[in-house]
Amino acid sequence: MKKFILKQIKDIKTYGVKEFLRKLFLSLKLLLLIPMDIIAIFPCIIIRLISPWFIIRIERMPVASFGDFAIYSAFYYCKKEMKIDQPKKMYLDLLYVHYDDKIFNKQLLKMWKRKSIVLPAFILNPINRVNKLFPGWKKYRIECLSTKEDDIDNIVEKCLPLQFTAEEEIYGKSILKKFGLNQDDKFVCLAVRDDAYQKKKIPSRFRDWSYHDYRNYNIDHFVLAAEELAKKGYYVFRMGVVVNKSLNSKNSKIIDYANSDLRSDFMDVYLGAKCTFCISTGLGFDFVPHIFKRPIALFALPVASLRTHSERYLLLTKHHFLKKEKRKLSLSEIFSHGVAFAQDANIFKNKGIELIDFTPEQIRDHVLEMAENLESLKKLTTEEEELQKSFQELFISSFEKYVEVPDNKYLFSKIYPKYQKMHRQIKSRFSTKFLKENRDWLK
Repeated sequence: MKKFILKQIKDIKTYGVKEFLRKLFLSLKLLLLIPMDIIAIFPCIIIRLISPWFIIRIERMPVASFGDFAIYSAFYYCKKEMKIDQPKKMYLDLLYVHYDDKIFNKQLLKMWKRKSIVLPAFILNPINRVNKLFPGWKKYRIECLSTKEDDIDNIVEKCLPLQFTAEEEIYGKSILKKFGLNQDDKFVCLAVRDDAYQKKKIPSRFRDWSYHDYRNYNIDHFVLAAEELAKKGYYVFRMGVVVNKSLNSKNSKIIDYANSDLRSDFMDVYLGAKCTFCISTGLGFDFVPHIFKRPIALFALPVASLRTHSERYLLLTKHHFLKKEKRKLSLSEIFSHGVAFAQDANIFKNKGIELIDFTPEQIRDHVLEMAENLESLKKLTTEEEELQKSFQELFISSFEKYVEVPDNKYLFSKIYPKYQKMHRQIKSRFSTKFLKENRDWLK
């Protein structure tokens, strides 16, 4: 308790009056919870009394992260529509947005509200909180939302959870026209991660985001790929709510949408849903094109988290350079050196492994491979099929061999056990050009 009080005093001295008012507000809010919890006991009792005939489930929506809100909500809706793991008797699901949660995309919330019953948090949150004090409380929650269950069986690809209204379709097309697009013009979403968005969500003084540095990319390295797509007739929208750097191109088909006056929560979703394909470095936004069944050219880390479960993905990962021996690691060595599951930049550093950034040419080649695959429905040659098969077999065998490393506290699969099942059958294609040029990697 003493340590806690001293920390509050230190915070107020460091950050001033605003911090004092923030802490005062939080304290008052905690005091108000007591009478609300007492009142919530009565609906909890009623819910249990009627449960032999009718189940009422209450759950907090996962709105705090753009990606979580998109994919976990979609998974919940598709399971419900397809009657997978649902109560055997009649039931009613009630959802709410917690008052502590900031909504990072209001359009997604609007669309999910059309699919579910969403009530105010001041009604449902006390009931949900008090319910957990009674035995058997798990019966009255929505488990796939509560535990953020992952879509290991790719259920979302089997239904279309979200749709735009006729009015939204008209509005979306009108904004595309303002960007210079005509009815039949193709466009691509370019989603390149930096640390600006995370720091906006939670400022650095509340959380050190440096452990995620390995996931950040330089937008300048993607300009060449964008220019090549523009030559092929594509428009390119650089996505983002807030970004560190502008996208520097004089090409009218390359649009720095993240810094545009026309950027909005609605268009974030609309562009992701309507793009010909998405280029992503692995961030929350790309779950929107995934939900709407758009292909994705993915640059991904860590290796064990490659999205191998869908034919819509074209995958590429970074070279891992072992500085002590001055050489690149093969795929199996990435696993054996304990970095295939690493989610912290310090792990790579401590193991003496440097992640080699993609060159603009490598990015261009990967993106153009995706475009060519879609335009011509290109089939693989016998040689290319053998390379893909070699990748799949080596990836699966390496994953299974190193997934149970007891002394690895950063073990990716302990956090996301879905991959152990998901990687049993690889449906995604890895970059063919990369495999051809790096045959030693397949060892």
